[in-house]
Amino acid sequence: MRVLFAGTDEIAVPVLEHLAEHNLVRAVLTSPDAPGRRGKNLLPSPVKSKAVEMGLEVLQPEHLKKEARDEVAALCCDTLISFCYGKIFGPRFLSLFERKFNIHPSLLPSYRGCAPLQAAILNQDTSCAISIQDIAPAVDEGDIYITQSFPLDGRETITSLSDKVACLAPALIEDLLMNIDVFKPCRQSESGVSYTTFVKKEDARLDFNRSARSLHCAVRAYEKWPKASCFLDGEQLYLLSVSGSVFDIQDEKCGEKPGTVVSHEKGRGFRIATGNGYLYVNRLQIATKKAMDSESFLNGRRDIISKVLA
Repeated sequence: MRVLFAGTDEIAVPVLEHLAEHNLVRAVLTSPDAPGRRGKNLLPSPVKSKAVEMGLEVLQPEHLKKEARDEVAALCCDTLISFCYGKIFGPRFLSLFERKFNIHPSLLPSYRGCAPLQAAILNQDTSCAISIQDIAPAVDEGDIYITQSFPLDGRETITSLSDKVACLAPALIEDLLMNIDVFKPCRQSESGVSYTTFVKKEDARLDFNRSARSLHCAVRAYEKWPKASCFLDGEQLYLLSVSGSVFDIQDEKCGEKPGTVVSHEKGRGFRIATGNGYLYVNRLQIATKKAMDSESFLNGRRDIISKVLA
């Protein structure tokens, strides 16, 4: 088996490492280098960095058109394995391979598209899954070979959930490849289909008229980027971490205006009134300053108690 591994994000690195350890990877397809946070220097994707470290050939075409197809065809790969690559494969590109697998972190047909893990957090799901599917022309509509589900406890952040998937995926793809004649693809159900879209900066803007549960999920889902935000006395404030499980939040009418910082509780953080229930925030950051835990923040801003976040 000669694999072309297509991936970009950090979540795909353990799968690449695992496949390379078994001498299956002929080359790596990843996104072109992109501007860093300060926008000055171009930075390689996490997958490219790992591939270069392991001495693997790396392809970074802007588009998967004829020039890229010819370059891939010359590699004589028989298997394409994709995980968080970021581009859609056309039929001519897919025709270069005998086998075509995509690793997708949801229980398909739920959460097709580019942000399934954020969707699982935002929707307060009690479980998540990894699906390995055939690659079809339409996004995530391919037949399913194998799935693995695991429980969620309502405390997961996008970082911790991505790490969990990254940890489980290598063994799952190995199981499929080592038993390729055993696993028969099954068509996806037509019921329960849902789609996700790219996360936008404005998605993380908090509205404290929403419920504490909804806000708890938003802080965790957008913890990596773009970070849940509001304003404190005209300054942008990021809420970076929340206490407890979303499943433990009580429905209750708050006596204070939504957004009011009611108090600070040791071990839980700032208690903030919402449209339904109280939200506990334990790590914060003024946009122009460093992140800090809630106790340190309180030491520097004693006047935050009774302020209304907007």
